[in-house]
Amino acid sequence: MRLLSFGPPGRERAGLLAGEDIIDLRAASHNLFAEPLPADLRDILALPDWFEKLRHVFASVSFLSREVFYAQNATRIGAPIPNPSKIIALGANYKEHLEETKMDIETPKTPILFSKAPSSVNGPYDDILYPPETRALDYEVELAIVIGRQGKRIKPGEAYEYISGYTILNDISARDIQMGGQKGLGDQWFRGKSLDTFAPMGPWIVTKDELPEPHNLRISLKLNGEIRQDSNTGKLIFKIPEIVAFVSSGITLFPGDIISTGTPSGVGMFSNPPQLLQPSDVIKSEIEGIGFLENKIVSEQSREG
Repeated sequence: MRLLSFGPPGRERAGLLAGEDIIDLRAASHNLFAEPLPADLRDILALPDWFEKLRHVFASVSFLSREVFYAQNATRIGAPIPNPSKIIALGANYKEHLEETKMDIETPKTPILFSKAPSSVNGPYDDILYPPETRALDYEVELAIVIGRQGKRIKPGEAYEYISGYTILNDISARDIQMGGQKGLGDQWFRGKSLDTFAPMGPWIVTKDELPEPHNLRISLKLNGEIRQDSNTGKLIFKIPEIVAFVSSGITLFPGDIISTGTPSGVGMFSNPPQLLQPSDVIKSEIEGIGFLENKIVSEQSREG
């Protein structure tokens, strides 16, 4: 199944993709269950039987009223989880990316974690704002894990039991802020990764039953139609069970939490010559079996003006 959120920013509702249509889950559930489903996808994932309920909705497509269907091509699709409690991301999780930095850094022995502010979440086709605080905007296509069950100190062998599915996240980064290039400040990873619109995500969550082998997916990114990143998730240094176990060691994971697994080589900063983003650029981030994001870079100052 493909689970998504649709509607105006800040007022998205949970949906289920059915061919070229989106099913409004709450509206559909009024006819199927004694207690309707929540309108928010994160709240749906918090239900202990969410998967069975959504499978029932999907199986009942032919019996649903047309009023619960929305045309995909005429409806804004937002980030599948517009309001995660946290976004945790991994750095240096592809050896090829580690090598392209040309930094004298050994392959990490444990995952390197940082966070992105939930307020940085952006839709899969929405514009990315180029803010005046940076002059070095960059991209990073990543496979993201979406948690589907609350857990803490999860064992690697049980990790998949806590995953609802997978989506795409573009870890937009202000490199000059991230790397401490502003007025002698130290590294500012959280700030450099968390400015508004810096986490385009989606277009939906593909449930884990439809991607039984998430470590063999082509992952790529195009900048203005030119391939800049092209790899395979099989090259992840730390695989998904290790990641979930490490992140949840002492940290409770909640339904709807996002774990972004790292980016392969080809990011703009380390290209030769560098290929940093500029207003009017279009980036297309794609992962096999999931879909793609397509976002235009827009100057925040010009939009406000």
